[in-house]
Amino acid sequence: MNDNDSDRTKSVAQMVRETIHMRPSLLDALKMQIVNYSALARMLQTEIGEGSLEAVKAAIIRVSDELETENSLREEMVLSILRESVVRLQDKISVIISSAELDIPYIVTAYLTDSYVYVVDQTRLKNKLPDHVQVSSNLVALILISPPRVEETPGFVAFITSLLASREINIVEFISCSTNTVIILDQADALSAFSLLQNYI
Repeated sequence: MNDNDSDRTKSVAQMVRETIHMRPSLLDALKMQIVNYSALARMLQTEIGEGSLEAVKAAIIRVSDELETENSLREEMVLSILRESVVRLQDKISVIISSAELDIPYIVTAYLTDSYVYVVDQTRLKNKLPDHVQVSSNLVALILISPPRVEETPGFVAFITSLLASREINIVEFISCSTNTVIILDQADALSAFSLLQNYI
């Protein structure tokens, strides 16, 4: 192989890699190893308009192998964090959304561009709230307290949300800050979510 052929192969491999990484559905399919490499190579070869079918297919296989290794390492890091985390449930939770800042006791709060979101223990709300606020009550907070490295580990939040979604558990609110992950759920889903996470802790 001469230098021109080598440069061209690298160029095709890079184009294949960039095309795959811009498509989450392809990434997921490759991670799950449910891809027909030859069919995908034909599709990508037509799309990028470069390289032989063999070169495109070889690039796809390399990306797939890399994803498998990366996914395995990332999942192990996430699971190790979960094993060191503490999970607890707190009931009688309200979520309050207000266009103005409120002086109320809260468990956690988030400041958005046009509103304030408060997660509160509804038993501690003594005063009447303003009429303009939106309140959802009788919810449950699933609180994860994790080791500090959670802040530097990609995929932790994605793992948790995907895990709950796989059981059709709806997340009402989700706030991740520092080592705390607070997931607000309907009462009907709380015990199922708690049991599901306990399997990894």
